[in-house]
Amino acid sequence: MNDAFTVEALWAWYGKEAGSLAEYDVLHCTGGAPRRAVFSEYIITASLGNPPPATAARDRLPWISVVGLPFTDQLWTGIAVMETSTLRDGANRAVVPTRYLLMDSAELVRRRVEYTTLWDAVAPVRLPPEHDETVLLKVSPPAVAGLTEGLETIADHTPAGTGGTAGAGQRREAAVEWAVSVAALLLCGDPVVVTGGGALDARARLAVFDAVAGLLPYGTRSGLRVGSCLDGGAPPPTQLAFGPGHTPSARCVRLGTPPQVPAGPPEDYRRRLSRLIEVVGFDTVTAGLRELDAPVAPADHGALLGALGRLDPFRAAVDAVEAGRHSAQVVAEGLNSLTDGEDADRDGFLRLVECGIAYAADPGGRELHEALRRHWTHRRSGPRVSALVAEALLNVVLSGAEHAMDSTSCRTRLDALWQLAERCRKEGEVLRLLPGRPDDGRRLRYAAECLCLLGPDRVADGRADAVRALRDSRRLTLEVLARESADPVRLVAWLTPLAPAAPEAPAWLRAWAVLSVREARHAARAEPRPTAEDAVHVLTATVGAGRPDWTAEAVGGLWPQLCTLATGSVPGSGDGGRPGADGATAGFSRLPRTRNRGGARKPSPPGTTGTPDMPEVPGRPPASAGPAAPFGPPDVRTLRALLTADPDAWQHCRAPADVLSCLVGVPPAGPPWRETACLAYARSLHQIFQDADLAPFLDLLVGELAGPALAEPWGKEGEPAVLAALLGAPHREAAADLSRRLAARDEEHRRRQAARERERAVRAQRLSEREAAHTAHLRATRRTRENQAVRQEAPERYGGGPPATTGTTGPGTGPAPAPTGLRTDHGRPPAVGTARPGGEPDPLERLEHAARLPCSSRDMAALWAPFTLDLESAAGRRALVAAGRWWEKARDGERAALFGHLHRALLAEHQCSVDVTADILHEIRRLVVAGRASGHSGGGWQAGPVLQEAKRDLRALRARVRELRWIRLRAHVNLAPGTPRKSGKRNRGSTDR
Repeated sequence: MNDAFTVEALWAWYGKEAGSLAEYDVLHCTGGAPRRAVFSEYIITASLGNPPPATAARDRLPWISVVGLPFTDQLWTGIAVMETSTLRDGANRAVVPTRYLLMDSAELVRRRVEYTTLWDAVAPVRLPPEHDETVLLKVSPPAVAGLTEGLETIADHTPAGTGGTAGAGQRREAAVEWAVSVAALLLCGDPVVVTGGGALDARARLAVFDAVAGLLPYGTRSGLRVGSCLDGGAPPPTQLAFGPGHTPSARCVRLGTPPQVPAGPPEDYRRRLSRLIEVVGFDTVTAGLRELDAPVAPADHGALLGALGRLDPFRAAVDAVEAGRHSAQVVAEGLNSLTDGEDADRDGFLRLVECGIAYAADPGGRELHEALRRHWTHRRSGPRVSALVAEALLNVVLSGAEHAMDSTSCRTRLDALWQLAERCRKEGEVLRLLPGRPDDGRRLRYAAECLCLLGPDRVADGRADAVRALRDSRRLTLEVLARESADPVRLVAWLTPLAPAAPEAPAWLRAWAVLSVREARHAARAEPRPTAEDAVHVLTATVGAGRPDWTAEAVGGLWPQLCTLATGSVPGSGDGGRPGADGATAGFSRLPRTRNRGGARKPSPPGTTGTPDMPEVPGRPPASAGPAAPFGPPDVRTLRALLTADPDAWQHCRAPADVLSCLVGVPPAGPPWRETACLAYARSLHQIFQDADLAPFLDLLVGELAGPALAEPWGKEGEPAVLAALLGAPHREAAADLSRRLAARDEEHRRRQAARERERAVRAQRLSEREAAHTAHLRATRRTRENQAVRQEAPERYGGGPPATTGTTGPGTGPAPAPTGLRTDHGRPPAVGTARPGGEPDPLERLEHAARLPCSSRDMAALWAPFTLDLESAAGRRALVAAGRWWEKARDGERAALFGHLHRALLAEHQCSVDVTADILHEIRRLVVAGRASGHSGGGWQAGPVLQEAKRDLRALRARVRELRWIRLRAHVNLAPGTPRKSGKRNRGSTDR
């Protein structure tokens, strides 16, 4: 590309003849007289003015102007050389002729010819005096010689170069800065005149123009006009030239002193070009600009800035991101091209960083970690990068929720981003930015979900700055703890690095110390103490976790705060439990679903979301009927919802829970009625009654807590211990009132017990009478049937024929119809299905309850036996349905034993005869097999097993009947010895009888 080549040029000689008084004109030119006018126009347009006298020491001839002529179909370059001569005109004035050459720019552009190279080719050419042919210019372009010489010339005139103390590097940097500024000034559109170069020859001045033009795309030379010197008497025809400072309509710039570039595109070009040189290097930038040979005017700001964008990795990366053609490598190159803190506030930088963070979240985006780390750790750009990383973390969680991504994929991307934060030690800064504004509840929820996916080991374990950030971000930390409260192991894992028992921990966090380490329960009593709001947050977590032991620890450690909140609901005690000023409780938007002891989730009991219905207590206004607001501001409704959400969560602190329930208007549940549980309950009540803060409420507490103890059933196990604790309360009026209630209850119990005994005796007498009458009737009927059977089966040799069966001779001798079912007057009347005196459970209800449980066949037979005496009654049918439900769930062995136990129960306990018992069992089996056991498919009975058992019993009965017949036959007929007991089977197909 740097080899010598020749260029064909058109030429013209502009001047006057010796001794002539005519004006300057084209004397000779290529093409002869027809072309003179055209060349004359070109030369006049490129004229630089009147040269100084030959004796002048400065701005001497030759004056050179190079003009690019961009025509529509071809580009031309014209060079005019005004030089000295010995000719004088008719007025004895020196003639200053001008050599003018016009050549095609295509080859010059292809070889990237500079102004100095073009002058070296034109300087030795002497135009022929007379002919109209073209001339050949021999061009030998060295590589960027003009650019290098121009920078050296500029460096000699910079303040650093004139002093002589600066190094070569500083002088070159100053020269580059001056050339960049002058190149940017050309974008303003005004002519630029360089002053201070009077001692420079024409070639040195062209070298300065090469330095300036070398910092513009090479295509700008196609329309750029430069001049080695101007006279300054008129507006210059050039865009860049040397001349005096008084040149009109021009921006004057002193050689070596960087000018002030106006704001707008010129300043943008200067700033971006300087940054580009600093990032990728001067030689790389100039080489790239030389490759941009498309014609472009200096006034086309968009094209010039776009040309820099193609050379700038940052701008190329930004453009690629905006066009959607980006990649991890392009983004990394764009970020690496920026100096630290540069363009931190520009949209392009933010978009590039945002795209880089997205790539860094992918497993293969580690190449961007170093580029992001460099900008993240800088003082200017660091806060912007932290904000973008926080947004990226939330976007990962949001995209996972919207696109149903699995938690493993989300966790992988979050781990990659968090690893970048760990490398830059920016965990605390990101944690502080995650919650966003206090009123942005949706962002808070996603931020908490993000931390839960990362886990406590990644977020806070061993990182003091992250722990401080979590302590400062109260809303976020409370939301995280609320979410993790359903898993006790993870909740402790979060609390351990937070160190709630530490002296420097805030008061709201010290309330959680009771859940982390048991030895730290006293941390909640240190000053400043946690508020009632903090106590409710901890209590909500323990109830949601389904951990009774944690709930007991929370109640014990935060009892003063809970009492303050609960007593605030009683009239005359203040409102209590106002929400915190920072609105931190707004982040808790729900009550966690409770867990049973096995860990599986279960729904809250119905009716626990609002205030339960309660009888009105004298001295207390009716409880508010408004719905509870779990995890809202810590008012009485929140505590009431917690007390009614999961009763099992309070089993280790039943007494304090009942006290709080009484204070907030919820009925107390009472202790589990076992001896040990009641003793512990009584001890807790004794300690609570000693609290001086509860002294004004003892009357209310004793009256409410006595309700479960005085309720039925009477005489519960451990009841005396609870009543003793209530009677020992340090309140005489309350104890006296409880004593009166206790005496009234005992008297009522004795009265009901006596009435129950009298009713039981009357029922027993009636049942005995009906049983006797029924038994007598059945015996008479049985004797009649036996007599008829004996007469019908007598052998023919004694009577000659069967006995008559149609006539009747007296009462009891005629045949009786076979019973088709039990009559309603059989057996004792069932005394079931009615209200039991004294509040005892109804036997039918006990039977139905036992049918739902896996009870034994003996217990089921004992409960069912009274109802089988009257199967046609409503109670009998319900009992049959309940027994069928038990039959459906029982094992085979229990099923086989049911009817045996029922047979013994009817005979032994209910004094039924054998015949009545057999009839009852037969009727039950008949109803089951016929499918009429109840109105809905037998009520659970399976007719198959019942039918098989009935068949077995029938076969046994038939065998017994045959045996009895044989006994009777032997009693009437003497059989010969050796006669078989049972005759052989006859041939049913034979007619011989």
